[in-house]
Amino acid sequence: MAVKYKLVFSDFDDTLTRSDGSISERTVKAVAEYEKAGGTFVVCTGRSYASIKKQLPRVYGERAAHVPVICFQGGLTADAQGRVIRRVAMDRNDLIELATEAEKRGIVAQTYSGDRMYCSKMTVESREYEIITDCTFDLVGDLVGFIKNYDGEFDKLLMIAEPEKVQSLKRGFEAKGYPSTRFVFSKPRYLEAIPSCSGKDKAIEFFVKRFGFDREDVAAFGDSNNDTDMLKTAFFGVAMGNAREECKLAAACVADTNDNDGLAKMLESFIL
Repeated sequence: MAVKYKLVFSDFDDTLTRSDGSISERTVKAVAEYEKAGGTFVVCTGRSYASIKKQLPRVYGERAAHVPVICFQGGLTADAQGRVIRRVAMDRNDLIELATEAEKRGIVAQTYSGDRMYCSKMTVESREYEIITDCTFDLVGDLVGFIKNYDGEFDKLLMIAEPEKVQSLKRGFEAKGYPSTRFVFSKPRYLEAIPSCSGKDKAIEFFVKRFGFDREDVAAFGDSNNDTDMLKTAFFGVAMGNAREECKLAAACVADTNDNDGLAKMLESFIL
């Protein structure tokens, strides 16, 4: 057997997973068959490395300990041996201003540094996020003060609120202008601030160059705003049937939905 595209990048939530968070047997089998035929399948997610590593056995089985992964919306890339080969940190001044403005509007922000997650206080949204990611927040009281005094680097800032609230917040941020930071939505309620040289598109460009692939080798799957640039960067971008409209417009092809094995069906078609 051979594969039509040697390298596939896939978003995790609502692309690899079904709407209820499960992963179908057909998807797991399709990933295994694709790799057996010579392909490389890479999960590319907004989750932290700690969170996605817990989920990878559901995708790869016993192979999960020896696969590369991209996380933090492209801000961190780890190779198959688990070594961090690229990490892009947030601009500290931008992070402080963004967190200050979010909390001034009553939106509790949460930030990430490596395997740790920090927020000022536990909210309904934060607790839901802990459940989804299977990770626990460190509650720091004054998040902005914590950021100012923290010795390490930060990977991203996430703000969760109703869609109209975070849309308004994004418009305000973009009107002021933050050259070192870009803003993406991973879900309609999830506004993420990430380094401007980060993003899933930048991460796959790095990965392709680092491991000697050509752009013609690359396919990518996604469903949300944070996936649109990745789909444009890949030679063959595939939007899920459940994807946001802007994501579909950025893709070369629209697959079936995540609840109807859309990724698996497309992946099977890549095996010649």
